[in-house]
Amino acid sequence: MDLQLRLPEFDREEFLSERWNYAPGEHVTFLAPTQTGKTTLKFQLLQRTATPKLPAIVLVMKPRDAVVDEWQKRLKFQRTEDWPPVAWKRKFSNPPGWMVKPRHRFDPTVDDAQLRRVFRKAMLAAYKVGDRIVDVDEMYGVANELDLDSEMNTLWSRGASMGCGQWGGSQRPRNVPLYAYSQAQHLFLGYTPDKADRERFRDIGGIDAMDVSDVVMDLDDHEWLYINRSGPRLCRIRAAEGK
Repeated sequence: MDLQLRLPEFDREEFLSERWNYAPGEHVTFLAPTQTGKTTLKFQLLQRTATPKLPAIVLVMKPRDAVVDEWQKRLKFQRTEDWPPVAWKRKFSNPPGWMVKPRHRFDPTVDDAQLRRVFRKAMLAAYKVGDRIVDVDEMYGVANELDLDSEMNTLWSRGASMGCGQWGGSQRPRNVPLYAYSQAQHLFLGYTPDKADRERFRDIGGIDAMDVSDVVMDLDDHEWLYINRSGPRLCRIRAAEGK
Protein backbone atom coordinates (compact mmCIF):
# COMPACT_ATOMS: atom_id res chain seq x y z
CA MET A 1 0.00 0.00 0.00
CA ASP A 2 1.21 3.52 -0.79
CA LEU A 3 2.82 5.08 2.30
CA GLN A 4 0.95 8.34 1.74
CA LEU A 5 -2.41 6.55 1.93
CA ARG A 6 -1.69 5.13 5.38
CA LEU A 7 0.40 7.94 6.87
CA PRO A 8 -1.21 9.42 10.02
CA GLU A 9 -1.83 13.17 9.91
CA PHE A 10 -1.97 15.63 12.79
CA ASP A 11 -2.42 19.34 13.02
CA ARG A 12 0.43 21.30 14.57
CA GLU A 13 -1.07 21.80 18.03
CA GLU A 14 -2.20 18.19 18.30
CA PHE A 15 1.28 16.97 17.44
CA LEU A 16 2.97 19.33 19.90
CA SER A 17 0.59 18.56 22.74
CA GLU A 18 -0.03 14.85 22.29
CA ARG A 19 2.57 13.29 20.00
CA TRP A 20 5.85 15.01 20.82
CA ASN A 21 7.89 13.08 23.38
CA TYR A 22 11.54 13.87 24.06
CA ALA A 23 14.13 12.22 26.29
CA PRO A 24 17.43 13.90 27.34
CA GLY A 25 20.27 13.10 24.96
CA GLU A 26 18.13 12.55 21.87
CA HIS A 27 19.22 14.36 18.71
CA VAL A 28 16.81 16.27 16.47
CA THR A 29 17.28 17.31 12.82
CA PHE A 30 15.24 19.83 10.78
CA LEU A 31 15.69 19.90 6.99
CA ALA A 32 13.80 22.21 4.63
CA PRO A 33 14.42 25.21 2.36
CA THR A 34 14.42 28.73 3.75
CA GLN A 35 11.11 30.41 4.66
CA THR A 36 9.40 27.12 5.44
CA GLY A 37 9.03 27.64 9.17
CA LYS A 38 11.99 25.64 10.54
CA THR A 39 12.79 28.22 13.20
CA THR A 40 9.21 28.53 14.40
CA LEU A 41 8.74 24.77 14.59
CA LYS A 42 12.01 24.37 16.48
CA PHE A 43 11.09 26.95 19.10
CA GLN A 44 7.60 25.50 19.49
CA LEU A 45 9.26 22.19 20.31
CA LEU A 46 11.73 23.85 22.67
CA GLN A 47 8.82 25.56 24.40
CA ARG A 48 7.58 22.10 25.38
CA THR A 49 10.99 20.60 26.06
CA ALA A 50 13.48 23.04 27.58
CA THR A 51 13.35 23.51 31.35
CA PRO A 52 15.77 24.75 34.02
CA LYS A 53 16.70 21.08 34.54
CA LEU A 54 17.13 20.46 30.80
CA PRO A 55 18.07 23.90 29.44
CA ALA A 56 18.68 24.71 25.79
CA ILE A 57 21.74 26.49 24.42
CA VAL A 58 20.77 28.09 21.10
CA LEU A 59 23.78 29.02 18.94
CA VAL A 60 22.74 31.91 16.67
CA MET A 61 24.96 32.74 13.67
CA LYS A 62 22.97 35.65 12.18
CA PRO A 63 23.62 39.18 13.46
CA ARG A 64 19.91 39.97 13.26
CA ASP A 65 16.89 37.64 13.33
CA ALA A 66 13.48 38.97 14.35
CA VAL A 67 11.99 35.50 14.82
CA VAL A 68 14.80 34.45 17.16
CA ASP A 69 14.49 37.69 19.15
CA GLU A 70 10.73 37.20 19.51
CA TRP A 71 11.12 33.64 20.76
CA GLN A 72 13.91 34.59 23.14
CA LYS A 73 11.48 36.85 24.96
CA ARG A 74 8.60 34.40 24.76
CA LEU A 75 10.62 31.51 26.17
CA LYS A 76 12.41 33.70 28.72
CA PHE A 77 15.81 32.50 27.53
CA GLN A 78 18.78 34.47 28.77
CA ARG A 79 20.68 36.26 26.01
CA THR A 80 24.46 36.16 26.14
CA GLU A 81 27.29 37.25 23.85
CA ASP A 82 29.90 34.97 25.41
CA TRP A 83 30.23 31.73 27.31
CA PRO A 84 29.87 31.16 30.18
CA PRO A 85 27.03 33.66 30.54
CA VAL A 86 26.83 36.13 33.36
CA ALA A 87 24.91 35.07 36.46
CA TRP A 88 21.17 34.67 35.87
CA LYS A 89 19.36 37.73 37.19
CA ARG A 90 16.79 35.61 39.00
CA LYS A 91 18.80 34.64 42.03
CA PHE A 92 16.97 31.50 43.08
CA SER A 93 16.31 29.90 39.71
CA ASN A 94 18.03 28.95 36.48
CA PRO A 95 16.85 29.94 33.00
CA PRO A 96 15.22 27.36 30.73
CA GLY A 97 17.78 28.26 28.11
CA TRP A 98 20.25 30.71 26.61
CA MET A 99 20.43 32.50 23.27
CA VAL A 100 24.12 32.70 22.43
CA LYS A 101 24.56 35.65 20.04
CA PRO A 102 28.17 36.90 19.90
CA ARG A 103 28.62 40.52 18.87
CA HIS A 104 29.23 41.01 15.14
CA ARG A 105 31.81 43.43 13.72
CA PHE A 106 30.61 42.79 10.16
CA ASP A 107 34.03 41.61 9.14
CA PRO A 108 33.75 37.92 8.15
CA THR A 109 37.23 37.01 9.35
CA VAL A 110 36.74 38.63 12.74
CA ASP A 111 33.14 37.46 13.16
CA ASP A 112 33.83 33.84 12.23
CA ALA A 113 36.71 33.67 14.70
CA GLN A 114 34.53 35.11 17.45
CA LEU A 115 31.59 32.82 16.68
CA ARG A 116 33.87 29.78 16.64
CA ARG A 117 35.45 30.68 19.98
CA VAL A 118 32.17 31.29 21.79
CA PHE A 119 30.22 28.42 20.23
CA ARG A 120 33.01 25.95 20.89
CA LYS A 121 33.12 26.85 24.58
CA ALA A 122 29.34 26.51 24.87
CA MET A 123 29.26 23.14 23.08
CA LEU A 124 32.06 21.61 25.13
CA ALA A 125 30.61 22.94 28.38
CA ALA A 126 27.23 21.38 27.54
CA TYR A 127 28.91 18.06 26.75
CA LYS A 128 30.83 18.10 30.01
CA VAL A 129 27.95 19.10 32.27
CA GLY A 130 25.30 17.03 30.50
CA ASP A 131 21.51 17.29 30.55
CA ARG A 132 21.53 20.03 27.94
CA ILE A 133 20.08 20.71 24.51
CA VAL A 134 22.54 22.29 22.08
CA ASP A 135 20.67 23.88 19.18
CA VAL A 136 22.83 24.61 16.13
CA ASP A 137 21.08 27.33 14.16
CA GLU A 138 22.63 26.33 10.81
CA MET A 139 24.50 23.02 10.73
CA TYR A 140 26.35 23.59 7.49
CA GLY A 141 27.70 26.98 8.55
CA VAL A 142 28.78 25.84 12.01
CA ALA A 143 30.43 22.67 10.68
CA ASN A 144 32.15 24.15 7.64
CA GLU A 145 32.43 27.94 7.93
CA LEU A 146 33.28 27.86 11.63
CA ASP A 147 35.16 24.55 11.39
CA LEU A 148 33.30 23.00 14.33
CA ASP A 149 32.51 19.69 12.65
CA SER A 150 34.60 17.74 15.16
CA GLU A 151 32.72 19.25 18.10
CA MET A 152 29.36 18.58 16.43
CA ASN A 153 30.34 14.98 15.71
CA THR A 154 31.35 14.53 19.33
CA LEU A 155 27.91 15.62 20.50
CA TRP A 156 26.19 13.39 17.96
CA SER A 157 28.27 10.31 18.73
CA ARG A 158 28.82 10.68 22.50
CA GLY A 159 26.45 13.34 23.77
CA ALA A 160 23.58 10.93 24.38
CA SER A 161 25.52 9.24 27.18
CA MET A 162 25.68 12.61 28.94
CA GLY A 163 22.05 13.49 28.29
CA CYS A 164 23.27 16.14 25.83
CA GLY A 165 21.13 16.25 22.70
CA GLN A 166 22.08 18.18 19.59
CA TRP A 167 19.35 19.86 17.58
CA GLY A 168 20.23 21.22 14.17
CA GLY A 169 18.67 22.61 11.03
CA SER A 170 19.71 23.23 7.46
CA GLN A 171 18.30 24.47 4.18
CA ARG A 172 20.17 21.90 2.08
CA PRO A 173 19.91 18.23 3.07
CA ARG A 174 22.80 17.23 0.80
CA ASN A 175 25.30 19.46 2.63
CA VAL A 176 24.81 18.43 6.24
CA PRO A 177 27.04 15.89 8.02
CA LEU A 178 26.06 12.21 7.87
CA TYR A 179 25.49 12.11 11.63
CA ALA A 180 22.57 14.54 11.20
CA TYR A 181 20.77 11.58 9.62
CA SER A 182 22.25 8.50 11.23
CA GLN A 183 22.31 9.74 14.83
CA ALA A 184 19.06 11.72 14.95
CA GLN A 185 16.21 10.18 16.91
CA HIS A 186 13.75 12.74 15.59
CA LEU A 187 13.73 14.17 12.05
CA PHE A 188 11.48 16.85 10.59
CA LEU A 189 11.57 17.08 6.79
CA GLY A 190 9.91 19.83 4.77
CA TYR A 191 9.13 20.03 1.06
CA THR A 192 12.37 19.39 -0.81
CA PRO A 193 12.19 19.75 -4.60
CA ASP A 194 15.86 19.01 -5.33
CA LYS A 195 16.48 15.36 -6.26
CA ALA A 196 20.09 15.38 -4.99
CA ASP A 197 18.85 16.65 -1.64
CA ARG A 198 16.22 13.93 -1.40
CA GLU A 199 18.77 11.23 -2.18
CA ARG A 200 20.43 11.97 1.16
CA PHE A 201 17.36 10.58 2.92
CA ARG A 202 18.76 7.09 2.44
CA ASP A 203 21.26 7.97 5.18
CA ILE A 204 18.50 8.08 7.79
CA GLY A 205 18.50 4.30 8.05
CA GLY A 206 15.65 2.01 9.05
CA ILE A 207 13.19 3.51 6.56
CA ASP A 208 12.48 3.32 2.84
CA ALA A 209 14.16 6.39 1.33
CA MET A 210 11.94 6.22 -1.76
CA ASP A 211 8.80 6.37 0.38
CA VAL A 212 10.18 9.32 2.32
CA SER A 213 11.15 11.12 -0.89
CA ASP A 214 7.64 10.67 -2.30
CA VAL A 215 5.98 12.05 0.84
CA VAL A 216 8.33 15.02 1.04
CA MET A 217 7.60 15.91 -2.60
CA ASP A 218 3.89 15.93 -1.77
CA LEU A 219 4.10 18.20 1.28
CA ASP A 220 2.42 21.58 1.14
CA ASP A 221 3.98 24.80 2.38
CA HIS A 222 4.74 24.66 6.12
CA GLU A 223 3.85 20.98 6.37
CA TRP A 224 6.31 18.45 7.78
CA LEU A 225 7.10 14.78 7.65
CA TYR A 226 8.08 13.63 11.14
CA ILE A 227 10.22 10.54 11.62
CA ASN A 228 10.88 8.96 14.99
CA ARG A 229 13.57 6.36 14.36
CA SER A 230 12.77 4.19 17.38
CA GLY A 231 9.70 2.84 15.57
CA PRO A 232 10.25 4.09 13.08
CA ARG A 233 7.06 6.06 13.44
CA LEU A 234 6.14 8.48 10.68
CA CYS A 235 3.42 11.06 10.48
CA ARG A 236 2.50 14.14 8.51
CA ILE A 237 2.16 17.40 10.41
CA ARG A 238 -0.27 19.76 8.74
CA ALA A 239 0.54 23.45 8.43
CA ALA A 240 -0.11 25.61 11.46
CA GLU A 241 -3.34 27.58 11.43
CA GLY A 242 -3.00 30.73 9.37
CA LYS A 243 -0.27 29.26 7.14
